[in-house]
Amino acid sequence: YKIGWCAPFLNLPANLPSAVNKVWRFSYNQQTQNFKISCNGVLLVDTTLSDEVCTEESSWRTAWELDVTMIMFPPSLDTASEQFSTGELAGCDGLPAFWNKINTVTTFPVAKGTVLTITCDTGYLLSGSNEVTCEKDTSFTYDTEPNMYITKVTH
Repeated sequence: YKIGWCAPFLNLPANLPSAVNKVWRFSYNQQTQNFKISCNGVLLVDTTLSDEVCTEESSWRTAWELDVTMIMFPPSLDTASEQFSTGELAGCDGLPAFWNKINTVTTFPVAKGTVLTITCDTGYLLSGSNEVTCEKDTSFTYDTEPNMYITKVTH
């Protein structure tokens, strides 16, 4: 990978996820100058841009104060990418924590708009929608909010 206006080409760490389909996330915080790359939820690069990191371009600060308008995947180096989306289309990385007895067979992360079928743990009954649509992070839309109820109480 290469952080433009900053550093030369660097190798990604060896701990890439083994899944065939990979969802990459690139983020940059202008306030902290922190740059991150993750793949299928695994953080691979977490660096703060500085004079020590950005050795290729002395005016790196000027370039990185601008809004990022492009991420480039040169065809000669990238033969696998099928699509690219910006942050608001990035998708979901898991079910909400408060749905602690609700499951899906879907592997995260998923793209915005992906419809998931959900079920409950054994001993619980799902009420409401059994299909939810990914919006962002752990936010989903549905016709009726999914809830679960204990089906049998034993003493």
